[in-house]
Amino acid sequence: MVREDRSPRQHLPSLLIVCVVSLLLAATAAGPAVAEPSLFVSGASKDTNTILAGDSVNVTATVQNTGSSGGAMSIEYVVNGTTRATERVVVDASSSVERTRALKFDTPGTYRIKVQSPGNSAGRVKVKPAIVETTRTDSTMRELKIRGGMVPTNEPYVMNVSGPTDRSFTLQSWTVNASQEAFTQDVTEYTDPSAADISVPSGDDASVFGVVTVGSSDGVEPSSMQFALDRSTLQSAGIAAQDVRVYHRVNGSWKAAETTVAAEQPDQIIYEADTAGATAYAIGKLEPSFSVTRTSVVNEQATDGHRVTVRGTVENAGSSPGTYDAQMLVDGEVVNQTSVTVPADTEQTVTLSTVMTTPGTFQIGFNDVNAGEVQVTESQVQTGEDGGAEPETEPTGTEPAVQTEPAVDGDGGLGPLPATVMGISTVLVIGGLLGALLLFGVVIALLRRGGSRNDSGFEL
Repeated sequence: MVREDRSPRQHLPSLLIVCVVSLLLAATAAGPAVAEPSLFVSGASKDTNTILAGDSVNVTATVQNTGSSGGAMSIEYVVNGTTRATERVVVDASSSVERTRALKFDTPGTYRIKVQSPGNSAGRVKVKPAIVETTRTDSTMRELKIRGGMVPTNEPYVMNVSGPTDRSFTLQSWTVNASQEAFTQDVTEYTDPSAADISVPSGDDASVFGVVTVGSSDGVEPSSMQFALDRSTLQSAGIAAQDVRVYHRVNGSWKAAETTVAAEQPDQIIYEADTAGATAYAIGKLEPSFSVTRTSVVNEQATDGHRVTVRGTVENAGSSPGTYDAQMLVDGEVVNQTSVTVPADTEQTVTLSTVMTTPGTFQIGFNDVNAGEVQVTESQVQTGEDGGAEPETEPTGTEPAVQTEPAVDGDGGLGPLPATVMGISTVLVIGGLLGALLLFGVVIALLRRGGSRNDSGFEL
């Protein structure tokens, strides 16, 4: 009997068949394959980093599905660990969707925002009581828009408005006292005062380095501002740092506000100034410009001698009010004086008087203006039954200065006539007027007589 020897290669087909059959049986036992979704938050973002209290920030979540079938999941918008909103998101297979939710913030502060499930950070958002935005700028000016929110606080809003550092004048901060209502305020700074849209003080009595205008102030009261001035600008103008003031415009006039030096730097001086109650400010140094426009001298008898009164009208043609020191002089010596405040672009009449106890002829002056000459007789200085006190060598006795126009006598008549008007004797003035009236009467009489002898029909 012969045995047949088989090699392993001859058994290979049988093994393959057995494997295939086993796989088919296993697949049949397991049943058909099931498609499943696979959803997760793949990203989160926000549309801004800073908002105003009472405003909202838009948070966007991206939900992705890498599964083979559609599905849904819930996502949470979380702020500082607290869920603010929940949303159910449906996503098709192998696709993604975006969902945006507006989150409102009423209280100033810094907040961390996340979109959870499992979780992605959208970043931080700063919530401010007020926001400053630069809306326009060029080499001569800068426009700022200040927006305030509805914040339940009585604390002032201090806003940093620092601008370019290469300018001779620039705002540093702006502070307002606001109500608990939202507001919008427009502030414009002018590095070049001539570019301002208002009339700015000019001339020898005005040195203006910057201008600030304010609009849309409903619901807010300006409180203070800080600004910087270059030292070189002050040095070129010959003005000391402590002499700079902020002037606010009130009824067409410029009034100095309280201004202090807040800090001194190598190249700049930082100032702080009160800004309450105005819509335009000029920064620099404004001085009054005084001149005496009219003077007159009045003589009248007094119980203790002879009273001489000088009146001077002082005009301030400058852009700022100022104090004028008025003096009455007799033969060059001061016998009475006072100080008066004269508003800008107005005039003030000052009255000064003295009692003369010595007869003679005297020159009366109002500061450096010669107001006229008066003659005082022996009888005018006698006050007693025995002929009066012994005359003194110089005029003595002064009366308090008066800053008002002279009043009329109590009986309704005019007061004593001035001895001089702008240095001219009142007697000469009255005599000239009487002569002119007499000449005018003669001319009228001649014309009437001539008219009676003609037939022209024209009659005076």
